[in-house]
Amino acid sequence: MREDLLDALRQGAEIKLWINGPAVSLAKHYAQLDRIVEGSPALIAALSVNGSVGLARVEHGPWQFIVVLPDHGSPLIARARADR
Repeated sequence: MREDLLDALRQGAEIKLWINGPAVSLAKHYAQLDRIVEGSPALIAALSVNGSVGLARVEHGPWQFIVVLPDHGSPLIARARADR
């Protein structure tokens, strides 16, 4: 899915959100977990930590990529239905 995200960014995908804050709060207010169709278990686990993370939503076509950027560790990516 990382390559799909990179391809989308190269094609001009729109970064709709890029925010940092408490993981649980970001999950509740910004992650739109109910739209995820691929990659949710790892992403939900990353948003369940007691600490801060970065969260980005990148829209491209009918999809959006939800990216969690933990303070320590690799980014986690999920695919979700776009806001449309």
